[in-house]
Formats: sequence, C-alpha cells, structure tokens
Amino acid sequence: MQREFVAPGPGTWTLDTTHNSSAMTMYAGECFGGLPRGFRECCERYGLMMSHLQPAFLHGFFFVQQVGVVGKPGGGPPPKFILQLMCRLHPTLRKRIKTAHESYQSRLWLRDLEDWDEMKQDSIARNTALQSVDFSSLDRDGMIAHLEACFINAEEMVYRHHKYTVGSVMPVGRFLDAATRTSGLTPQQVAPLLKGSTPVSTGIAGEELAKLAMVIENAGITQVDLDALQPALAVAMLRKNPDVCSALDAYMAIVGHMLIGGYCISEKTLQESPNIILARIADARAPRPDVEFDEELEESIRNQIPAADREEFDISLADARKTNRMRDERGVYNDIWGAGVSRMAILEAGRRLVEAGKISQAELLLDAKHREMIDLLKGEDPVTEAVLKERQVWRLTKNIDEVPEILGMQPVEPPPIEWLPEKIQPTMRAFAIVMGNVFDAPTESSEDKIIGLAVSPGVYEGTAKVIISTRDFDRLNKGDVLVTKNTSAGFNVVLPIIGALVTDRGGILSHAAIVSREFGIPGVVGTKTSTQRIKDGDRIRVDGDTGEVSVLSSAS
Repeated sequence: MQREFVAPGPGTWTLDTTHNSSAMTMYAGECFGGLPRGFRECCERYGLMMSHLQPAFLHGFFFVQQVGVVGKPGGGPPPKFILQLMCRLHPTLRKRIKTAHESYQSRLWLRDLEDWDEMKQDSIARNTALQSVDFSSLDRDGMIAHLEACFINAEEMVYRHHKYTVGSVMPVGRFLDAATRTSGLTPQQVAPLLKGSTPVSTGIAGEELAKLAMVIENAGITQVDLDALQPALAVAMLRKNPDVCSALDAYMAIVGHMLIGGYCISEKTLQESPNIILARIADARAPRPDVEFDEELEESIRNQIPAADREEFDISLADARKTNRMRDERGVYNDIWGAGVSRMAILEAGRRLVEAGKISQAELLLDAKHREMIDLLKGEDPVTEAVLKERQVWRLTKNIDEVPEILGMQPVEPPPIEWLPEKIQPTMRAFAIVMGNVFDAPTESSEDKIIGLAVSPGVYEGTAKVIISTRDFDRLNKGDVLVTKNTSAGFNVVLPIIGALVTDRGGILSHAAIVSREFGIPGVVGTKTSTQRIKDGDRIRVDGDTGEVSVLSSAS
C-alpha cells in the first residue's frame, strides 16, 4: 500500500513529530482546523514575526508551515538593509514590534495564566457535560446531534490548546535567555531549575486518586489481592465495594475519558485500560515525595549570573515556574479530553451501525470522516466498509519513520535576530530558544552506543518496553523502561509506573524531558535510533547523567 507525499502548497512543510508517531485518523485531521486560529491569535498578542502555523493533513500525518506576517511562503528573508527598512516603514511590522515590546515588558504571560485558569474551568465543564450524556437515552437523531456536538467541541479544544501556545512558552524562553545569555551556562544546565513547576505532568486528579487509594486501603483490599487477578477482573472486584466504587467513579469522572498517549481518537481512553488504572492505584498507594524546587542548585546557578543580570534572572525564573504548568494543562484539559469524549461517542455510534448491518466492527467508524459518520447513521452510504478497512490498515501499519520530514522547499534560515529592531529582539530570542530546545536533538551518534541528551539524572536498569504505538500501553508493567519515539501530555497517565524513559526525539524542553525531571526518573531524549536498536524485552541501562543507553542482555 503506497501513497505519495507531495507538498500541499508552495514553501516548506515540516512533519509534526510531537503529537503522534503513527498515522492518525481523518477525524483527527479535521479537528486540527482549530490550530491556525489559536496560533494566529497568540502570535499577534505577543508580536511575533510569525502569523500562524498552517496545518496540512496528508495520509494520516500532520505537516505544518510557518506563515510569516509578511512575504510569501518559501520566499526567505530579505537582505539586511531591506528588512530593517521594512521594520521602520511597514505598518504591520511596526505594529508587531510595538506589541512585542509591550507584551514582554508587561509580562503578558501572567495575564494569560489568569485567562487560562478561567478557560480551563469552562473546558472541564464542557467536556464533563458531553461525557455525562447517557447513550441509552439517545435515539438516532439524538445520537447524530451528540456526534455533532462532540465534533464542534473537539475542534474548539484544539483551538483552546493553541490559543495559549506562545503564552505558555515565552516565560520559559525568557528565563533560559536570562540564565544563559551572559553567564556562559547552557540551557541543559539551567533547565533543572524548572523541576517541580508542572504538577499536572506527574498525574491528573491527584486528590481523587489519593482518596481512592485510601478507601481501598480502608476496605482491606491489598495490592496482592489486585495483582492476583486479571486487570479487568480486579477493577470489577473493586466496584463491588460501594465506597471504593464511589471513589473510583469520582476519579474516573475526571480522567476516564482522557486519551492515554496522544491526541487522536484511535488512542484508548483510560476507562478502556484497566491495567493502567491499577498501575496508577498501585503508584498512589506508595506515594512519591513531593517535588520541591532545588534551592541549592538555584543558588549555585544564580552565583554564576553577572550581578547586573540577577534581577532579571530572579523575575524570569519566578515567572517560568509560575506559568510552566500551562503547557501541559492545555493538552490535558482541552484536546486530550475532548478527543476522548468524541472517541466514546463514535464507538457507540459504531456499535449501532454494526447492529444495523452497515459495518462489521464498531472500531471501523474511527476511520470515517465526521460527515461520513453522520451520513451512515442517517442510513446513507457515503463510504464503504472496504474503504474504512483500507484506511484502518494504513493507520495501523504506517509509522512516522517512513514519512519524509520535509515537503517542498528545504527550510530557509531566519534572519539573525540582531538584524531586527532592539524592541523585538528579547521576544524573538525567548521564542527561538524554546523552540530550539523542544525539538532539536543532539547530532552525535555511534554504531556501538546509543547516545542522546541527558535530561534527568540517575542510572536505572530494567526491562525495555518498546512502544511504537500507544495501543501497546497494555504491555507496560511497573518498573519497565519506556522506549518510544516521543511523548505527549497524553502519556502522563502511564508515566508514573515506569522506571526510566528513552526517546528517539526531543530536546531539553520536550515533554519527555519535562516529565522525566518531574518524576525524578532517569531520562535520555533525542537518541534518534533507540526504538530501532533496542528490542522489546531487552534488559537495558539508562544513564541520565551521561545520556548513554546500554543493552545489557537481549530478550530471550
């Protein structure tokens, strides 16, 4: 099964490697229509020279193009003299420069955090209302109306996620810039100061989970009792106790509909993954100590900052710590939850279509477009089962390593920041340093060693579980080493059970790096080839101090 990847327009189109490592459903691609709207708003609010990210969904994979405020895609930057003249004369550029200066000086991200906390509550309310709909009360028209509402909500959640993208990273960029610009330190050396600033990365609904663990303990149910049963049977056993059932329902009301692993409706929700539910309960019954800021490290780094720059360092570190949670929260409470709500509704519609003889398996409906789902429920034939099966096979067998990373023109280097007016330089430096440390990976490689970027200290030995697709999360056991291409906020629900983390992609500000530090487990990112060179079941050593990953023994 071959499909050609062709640039959808002029300029450079870059493969997105942060949201999924395998092909996504067409429904997910439709929902990403909310991305450019959100990105356009936040870029304008912060005065960036980028207008927005333009998405293109090709054969299940997500490509993006950076669209400048002026100029044509792929045109490249003008000569220095022309650029500086445009910055002085072009009304749009002049406005962006003024906005960038004002947003930076006013620390707009603090206002964004307040706005986000209000919107977060609304997102929680919207997703909760949709997941609370009783499917048994819906006739055909009611089911169609519910699917329409879920689709509108899913696209809105993508918009809300990206509306705060720039606001969630700018304070971190300002901090890294302040800490490294005159000190000689590197982002890798100062990023650990952010440890402890993203509690959502170490688990969602922590209070409800802690209460559930306590109620289970009070009911006299031991971990041995749970381990003796198959996961689904163990969860069923917990529900037989009224108090435990009530506490479990309270926990699942928040996290049950959230996807585990990504942003596509093809991913399972937590309620469909009893082994992960039990692993989270087990982890909560042996809680980790609270993560605290490393005051000794902070003092050591601060002493290396020139005295004249320490006030800026102090302010920027405080802002970065205060706002850093916004980055993961945007995904968790918006699209990861909203897409999970859509998934459960689509599977219910699929079951009805199986009963009506329209398709043979409910899961096939996941590979339909939104309008095709609606028309199938209406009794029409907008798509055949053969087409749905073809899409499903493609999605299940195609991974991101087989897809070109660049379509169209090769990327053109942006103009040096020094060419820009001084008023916009701090904003552009902050944004650039974050983007570089989220996506960039080390260039060093070795035939006999797996080497990446050390992002969380410590050494750990354990069994490798090579997870190419989040559908394989069922194979994860407590203490395993997760080896994967990349992680997203959807992984947060399973990360508490692992002993170490290794990824092919990412930099020191990638999601994998953040959660490794927050959980205090050894982490190595950007290895490029770990998922290809490590076999499932291998016993490996992860050195989070040196960035080296070693295979100690091969799986039998």
